[in-house]
Amino acid sequence: MNNMAENKIVQNLEESIDKMLDKYTLATEEVARLQMLTAAQQRKIRTLQQQLSDTERALAQAKLTGAMTSEGGDTKQARAQINRLLREVDKCIELVSAKI
Repeated sequence: MNNMAENKIVQNLEESIDKMLDKYTLATEEVARLQMLTAAQQRKIRTLQQQLSDTERALAQAKLTGAMTSEGGDTKQARAQINRLLREVDKCIELVSAKI
């Protein structure tokens, strides 16, 4: 091969390497952007899950309060709700005790 052909091959390789490095840089930037977006979405999900949990708890309390305070309220339902809540408290106590 002559020197001219070798120079052309080297030049083509250098151009290919430059293009690959540019693509790598863009891909790395995109990965970083997507990781930031994912983290933000995970924070939002945790916030919404906490809000849902708080709302469910408030609803359960409202139902229990309504059942206990309404005239001729369904005391059977109120007792069942209280018993369910007590079982949940007992489970929580067991879990905390097991971790200590």
